[in-house]
Amino acid sequence: MSIVTMEHVSFVVVQQEYSALLMRLMHLGCVELHTAAIESVPPLALRSEEGELSRAQQEYQLLIQATEDLRQIGGVRAPLLQKRREVAEKRMWNEGELHKALRLAEEIRRHAEAVEHARRGLAKREELCAALIHWTPLDLPLAGADTEYTQVVLQTLPVKINWKRLQEAVQEDAPESVLVEVSRTRERRYAALLCHRVSTGEALRALAHVGGRSASLGEYRRTARQEIEQARREQEELRGVIAQNTQQLRDLGAQRPVLELALDQARTRLALEEARALGLSDGTVVLLEGWMPVQHQDALEKVLQDFACAVQERPPQQTEQPPTLLRNPKWMRPINVVTEMYSLPDYRGIDPNPLIFWFYIFFFGFMFADVAYGLILTAVAAFVRKKWDPQGTLGQLMGLGVYLGLSTFVCGLLTGGFFGNAIEVVAGTFFGRSLQELPLWVQRFSAGFVFSPLTAPMTVLYTTLIIGVIQLLFGQFVHIYMEARNGHPWDGLLDTAPWWVFFAGIALWLLRGSAWLFLIGVLLLVLTQGRKRKSLGGKLAGGLASLYSVTNWLSDVLSYSRLMALMLATSVIATVINTLGALPGSLIAFIPVFLIGHLFNIAVNLIGTYVHAARLQYLEFYGRFYKEGGVPFRPLSYRTKYTQVRKEETL
Repeated sequence: MSIVTMEHVSFVVVQQEYSALLMRLMHLGCVELHTAAIESVPPLALRSEEGELSRAQQEYQLLIQATEDLRQIGGVRAPLLQKRREVAEKRMWNEGELHKALRLAEEIRRHAEAVEHARRGLAKREELCAALIHWTPLDLPLAGADTEYTQVVLQTLPVKINWKRLQEAVQEDAPESVLVEVSRTRERRYAALLCHRVSTGEALRALAHVGGRSASLGEYRRTARQEIEQARREQEELRGVIAQNTQQLRDLGAQRPVLELALDQARTRLALEEARALGLSDGTVVLLEGWMPVQHQDALEKVLQDFACAVQERPPQQTEQPPTLLRNPKWMRPINVVTEMYSLPDYRGIDPNPLIFWFYIFFFGFMFADVAYGLILTAVAAFVRKKWDPQGTLGQLMGLGVYLGLSTFVCGLLTGGFFGNAIEVVAGTFFGRSLQELPLWVQRFSAGFVFSPLTAPMTVLYTTLIIGVIQLLFGQFVHIYMEARNGHPWDGLLDTAPWWVFFAGIALWLLRGSAWLFLIGVLLLVLTQGRKRKSLGGKLAGGLASLYSVTNWLSDVLSYSRLMALMLATSVIATVINTLGALPGSLIAFIPVFLIGHLFNIAVNLIGTYVHAARLQYLEFYGRFYKEGGVPFRPLSYRTKYTQVRKEETL
């Protein structure tokens, strides 16, 4: 239960064997590669080994786009959860299957592009119809209606004008002209100006005075009605193209498993090409560096025996930042997701997961305490793990969900929650029996074997504060251990022990009225907390300033009262739901209210409880000792989404 010790490894391999070595390293899956830092070699002597990185990226993006086309256009969606297919390792490098899938992806892309082009055409013609609809009463071509002596100009005008006066003004400025209203809307008038060519300028100036604008319709040689009819016919043809290609995509959706396998194959090839690009070559040999867990040293050396390759291994230097890899028992690994949501620990820090495992699970169960809710949470998480075996973050969440459900179940037994007070409500409303008439064990359970949050809220509050003090003290002990591990044992003790004396003095003062221990605690804080400053005045000032930190301690302890708040929220909402369902006195009315209400209560408080249980770790507990900022360990390995690679002895 620790952070895995890393070793820095440097490779020098002959050019011809570089690709084969990378494949074996991917098979091994324990080496994170990066570009070699060779300062003594002239820059022009080495070049990056890019290989076919660009092609691998294009193939991967094509497959991604094809999958997205099937989803968005063809309506072919992958299940929300699906179990990974097991695939032999050699199949991940099958060129024939990948090329077949790429041809399929290209076909999907052609159909998708046809749909996208047709949709753009539909939108364009819809815009055309919207623009021409106001001109349909005009039985003249929108362009080309001019003659040798006359000209037709289409105009849009504000609707709030005196139309008759405008016609008169146009007649005065251009006697050989006629202004005809074609149509109008709430905002604009659409008009046609027919005039002699010599009078066009005067007529347009008259219209410009009232906000007239020429309609740009010179590309349309037919009437507006004819143009719209043609656009509607073209729209029908385009809809047919869309329907035909969409159906083709739906039919191709049956081959989605082929695309999924190819996606993992392409992702594997892309990872290999990205790793290849990290190597520096002079045309004869390739230089490469990386990080490796120390326990895999023998396995790596065994692999390298088959290659003309030199390797150098060394511990990390103080100036280097190795990646962080956490090593915990399999049953404890689900808690990693909580820490990873915050930040991985620094490589030279401490793995907090074993320290928060029991705290986090207990806090969650304490806040969510309900026997029925715990059983539901455990059953759902266990079912998802059994049926789909999710990997990664979702797999960790489901594994953690089993523990959280069990904790909720146990805490529900201790506090008497079963869908809130459902036993009491159902017995009293539908069976006419009070709680006192039920078996003794039911009475004891309903009252809470330890306490009930609804009848003893202050007991719950005191319990949460005691829990908070215990965890904060535990965090201080971890701080002492880390300082001692780093060679500073006195710093760890001086950072924490004076505070113990100080708070013990407060307790003694309140209980017995004696302040001597409190004064000793104040003196110790003043003398020790500013010790790292250089001057004597600075040391005393730092010690005095540390007394203000008592407010931080009190706020941290009071933060644990959220355990009570969330427990009460879950219980009170459940009680309200049961009461509302029982108000009509009908079982038929009670059941839907009961089911919907408790489903809502589980969903809302599940999120809140998960977040607040994590918050207590992040802010209150981690603040005592945690050093974050770790870089995750990313070895060259098979990172698949749809398949589970079954590794073989030889590739």
